[in-house]
Parts: sequence; C-alpha cells; structure tokens
Amino acid sequence: GVEVQTDYIPLLNSLAVYGWQLTCVLPTPIVKTNREGNLSTKQIVFLQRPSLPQKTKKKESKVNNL
Repeated sequence: GVEVQTDYIPLLNSLAVYGWQLTCVLPTPIVKTNREGNLSTKQIVFLQRPSLPQKTKKKESKVNNL
C-alpha cells in the first residue's frame, strides 16, 4: 500500500486566528514526482468561517405624504 503523509497543522493554525475552520479535504487523481522520486498528490481543501455581523446604519424613517 501507499502511505500518504499530510501536515495541515501550519495552514490551519495560520487561518484559525481569522476564524477559518477545515470542513473537507477532497483528494484528486493528480500525482507528481519530485527530483528525489517522492510522490505528491494534489488535494482540494475546503474551509469555512462564520459570517461576521454586518454593521447596520440607522436609517432615518421617511414618511411619504400623499
């Protein structure tokens, strides 16, 4: 079998301070070989974060005179 080693910890730690969270890792069939003969795979990483509350401007109430 093939053992795949991944280290998402540095990426996740750098994005966590901004509220991002890992939701899914999707493997792809793309495989590359580097100069040392090691294989690398391409993976798509999905992240999410809660939406920030929008600052609402106080709207002046308009009265329509008919």
